[in-house]
Amino acid sequence: MGAETARAVAVRLRDEAVPATNASWYQLDVTAAELAAARSALAELAYGTTRITPAGTSRLEIIDMLEELNRQLGR
Repeated sequence: MGAETARAVAVRLRDEAVPATNASWYQLDVTAAELAAARSALAELAYGTTRITPAGTSRLEIIDMLEELNRQLGR
C-alpha cells in the first residue's frame, strides 16, 4: 500500500495542488496515511538504497523537501 499511496499522492500534488490563501505556496489536503506514505518515499529517495531520483530532481532537493516536511511536522 505504501508505494501505491505515495504514487497517488505524487499525482495529486502535480494535478490538484491549489495556491494557499494569503501565502506563496501551494497546498493539498491529504490523509495521515497519505502523508506517512509520501514521507516514507521521500526518506527512501533521500537516504535509502534507491540510486535513481525523479527526472529533474537532485538528491539534495529531496533531502531539503524531507527536512522541511519534518520541520513542519515538528520532528
